[in-house]
Amino acid sequence: MLEYLESQSFDSILTELLERVPDDIDKREGSVIYDALAPTALKIAETYWDMAVLYRRTFAATADGDDLEKRVNEHGVERKKAGKAIRRALFSDGDGQPLDVAIDSQFKLDAIVYKVSERIEAGEYKVEALTAGSVGNKDYGEMLPIEANDKLGKAILADVLVPGEDEETDESLYYKFIDHIREKTFGGNRADYKKKLMAIQGVGGVRLRRAPFGGGTVKAIIIDSDFNVPTTDFVSYVQELMDPLEFKGEGYGTAPIGHEVTVEGVRKNEITVESELVLNGSTIGQIEAQVIGTLEEYFAELRANWFKDFDINVRITHIESRLLKIEGIEDIASTLLNGLDKNINLIEDIPVLSNVTLREVST
Repeated sequence: MLEYLESQSFDSILTELLERVPDDIDKREGSVIYDALAPTALKIAETYWDMAVLYRRTFAATADGDDLEKRVNEHGVERKKAGKAIRRALFSDGDGQPLDVAIDSQFKLDAIVYKVSERIEAGEYKVEALTAGSVGNKDYGEMLPIEANDKLGKAILADVLVPGEDEETDESLYYKFIDHIREKTFGGNRADYKKKLMAIQGVGGVRLRRAPFGGGTVKAIIIDSDFNVPTTDFVSYVQELMDPLEFKGEGYGTAPIGHEVTVEGVRKNEITVESELVLNGSTIGQIEAQVIGTLEEYFAELRANWFKDFDINVRITHIESRLLKIEGIEDIASTLLNGLDKNINLIEDIPVLSNVTLREVST
């Protein structure tokens, strides 16, 4: 249907209209009949185009933006909104001693402002990024106060407690909708657990394991929204929401009563890459940064697919095919992963690039 609608162009419609006119009438461009039919053909073509657009907007598989959101909302599926990062911040006075600061006071690092939201202990607070999204997870270091504070020596923005999260993409929303249709959520089944965990800000993926510690137990392994190993604090936060440790199985979290849930963070597997390169018009020093960036991008793509619950395979052929696209690399003599000439298969872990060693060899 869509293919037909999109095939109805001005030229094809005009040709069809002119074919209906007797051949003894002048139908050449500029003739009376041609000039009379051309505006009609244009209007019909525009109508077909509008119909094609409406057709695409009607179905979840081809809709995007607000249209996709409205379509999936009919089935109770919501787009995950952008969330603000919650970070740990350390405050000290001019002598380096812990300093208490006012709740709601604000501090800035680069372009992001963080508001003090909760006291943890002397000189240690939770701060919330005022800008929603993953941008609040990125920077570390010394912040500057928005308002003058004579007692302040240093304000240090430390680790991420709850990762900030960008608004869910159309692609992610569509696949969530498909999962919702295919796997009905009900009373603590697998789909129900996945839906509840993925709704938590900062959770980027989850794998579920049945009865790891006996009947009635569930293990949820999570990755953060940046597709990295979640912090211990964030794992504890998710555990508290799902099934608080002090009331395991009592139903005080979102897990059904009688289900003892253990939340764990995905583990990382550090991988070293060694490559012998045949170079053309470049040196190791000139291409090293680009090689590392290319490898980091490849590993990030693998981590982003961890939630699919398939093994992750770090493949030498994939690495080499990407490196060969870098200008200045003519050929690759060998590539080793963790010192071995073999791919690495990861069942539960995610790959993290640990070290890169590059050597130039001659042909």
